Amino acid sequence: MNEKLGIPLKVWNGIEFGSYIEIAQEVQSKSDDTKRWIALYALQKMTEEMKNSVHSYDFIKKSKDFMYCVVDFEIPIRIIEFNDGFDVGDAVNLKYFTADTEDELVSIFKKEGINPELFVPPWRCDYPT
Repeated sequence: MNEKLGIPLKVWNGIEFGSYIEIAQEVQSKSDDTKRWIALYALQKMTEEMKNSVHSYDFIKKSKDFMYCVVDFEIPIRIIEFNDGFDVGDAVNLKYFTADTEDELVSIFKKEGINPELFVPPWRCDYPT
């Protein structure tokens, strides 16, 4: 476990030393009609081309000058069931936070009630891409 952040060490090492650009967790949704995820993007691992691509999410483009972006959103289940892809326009209750340091990440986690121990690689929680 990364002591400061509370993220499992194996998962954090995927960000720090591996190939993970994001880690995520599925959490309790505010509605029975949606699914909710929280993700941590390691923006420093993305190339400028990736950050500015027309295919990049708007929150990535707006956060591109920071080291990290934490995003929290929900997607209606009907969209998940009938679509192969995810468009940021499908998200409801979208909010994002930027950080440059681990201390800032800890502050975001505390303020938003995010349990960092629940972060996993995106494929382990069916994170939509």
